[in-house]
Amino acid sequence: MVFYLICIGLALLASLLYWGVKNKPKFKNHNVILIILILVSIMEVAGYYTARRSINNSLLYNIGWVYAESLLLIFYFYSFQLSKGEKKVIRWLTILIFSWGLCNSLFYQDITFTFQYFSFLPFAIFIVVLAMCFLYKILTLKIYAERNLLEVPHFWIVTTILFFYIEAIILFGTYQFFPEIVVSNVKLLFGFNRFIASLMYLSFGFSFLVPLIKFQHHSKSIS
Repeated sequence: MVFYLICIGLALLASLLYWGVKNKPKFKNHNVILIILILVSIMEVAGYYTARRSINNSLLYNIGWVYAESLLLIFYFYSFQLSKGEKKVIRWLTILIFSWGLCNSLFYQDITFTFQYFSFLPFAIFIVVLAMCFLYKILTLKIYAERNLLEVPHFWIVTTILFFYIEAIILFGTYQFFPEIVVSNVKLLFGFNRFIASLMYLSFGFSFLVPLIKFQHHSKSIS
């Protein structure tokens, strides 16, 4: 858990470093990523504090992860150059999923004591679909065709989002329907979950620095 918190802290520092640089290559949506890292840092520190004191922190993660982070990630994808039709579909599906989540919170799964898998699942599936569509556009050269793929921060960010959310759907789905399997392997499974999450958040912070280094080197060469 401490390693996980360190990774999030490093990612946040890297993102703040990029945010503070004046002359830098322009990449859209860095501010959204920075806000997500700030949210995650606060949430995970609070989660660590409450877990150490055996305090139920389901409400924290339901609000912070299931709802707030999901909505921020959807906005992250929404903010790219999409057609009006694509943006309209995203808006309506987000409203529908959020409305379902509220119904689940009010009438089925208690938001204060239970991880709301049935609210999380449609959000996660939607994020996976958005990630796959984004990667398809990159790989078919519909976006960022003029850039080196390895120097596009959003390629790494979206790839790790895709892997993490697929893993999270499987892990928390197994815990929802076959809890004995997860409980008997809790350290291994949740350790792997935090490892994938660490890679995702590290990509959030450091993927913007790679093109920055290239950009600074190119600027010095020209001068």
